[in-house]
Amino acid sequence: MRGQLIKIIAGQYSIRVNNDVYIVRAAGKLRLNKTSPIVGDIVEFTPNEFLTKIYPRKNFLERPKVANIDQAIIVTSLVEPNYSSFLLNKFLAIIEHNEIKPIILFTKSDLTNESHLNEYLNQGYEAYEISNNNLESIKVLKNIFKNKLSVFTGQTGAGKSSTINSIANLNLKTDKISKALGRGKHTTRVVEIIDWFGGQLIDTPGFSSLEFDLTKLQLSRAYHDFEKASQKCKFARSCIHNKETDCEIKRLVENKTISVTRYNDYIRLLKEASDEKNSSINFG
Repeated sequence: MRGQLIKIIAGQYSIRVNNDVYIVRAAGKLRLNKTSPIVGDIVEFTPNEFLTKIYPRKNFLERPKVANIDQAIIVTSLVEPNYSSFLLNKFLAIIEHNEIKPIILFTKSDLTNESHLNEYLNQGYEAYEISNNNLESIKVLKNIFKNKLSVFTGQTGAGKSSTINSIANLNLKTDKISKALGRGKHTTRVVEIIDWFGGQLIDTPGFSSLEFDLTKLQLSRAYHDFEKASQKCKFARSCIHNKETDCEIKRLVENKTISVTRYNDYIRLLKEASDEKNSSINFG
């Protein structure tokens, strides 16, 4: 049978097929091949016996180990903590490089007149301004999850848990809210896929960092608009949009199609990017 791996506990793999969940163990040949199933994998298995095959992943993140994500909800605060375009653009680079659709939530809009919504809408991103004190701003989020496997991410203190809780309170049961936030009676918190507004949400208690391990060339093509525009660069295959001449990205910055702030953040990220060096973003 073929199904989706939704939870792993102590070598036992919970696999969902439609509305049924089967618990199996991994076949020995997977261990011999050093192939480890992760939550989100589409797998082949024999009920009451073994998981035998992992189908190719369209993407995956290393920490926590999750696969086949459709969209990442990036929660970024406008104040308390102060808005950081650099962190947001770093998240976007990692997520888009992994071929995951980003959706940006600017939180705490009730505490400031500052806004960056149009900047990102104009550059082709799906983005929202929300306040957990404004139910209407939360309601508009219900439909973004339908038929998608989603994960929440974002900077420390931006309000991920309170945002999830506010969304859940719209019509999910209390125990589902607790589960979504990793609370309740469970002492061992695990990565798990739960049903969420017509789609699925990856409940990730260990989601404490995103690895930034892009090379300069990968970074130069990570953003969706950079990827498209870079084909017009004079040195299309090797241009990293920094000191090269006849660069389409730099032309788009000059005519304000790409914001100067976002480009400057990109240049900062170039200093971190290489073939060897790893760095990470920490958040709560």
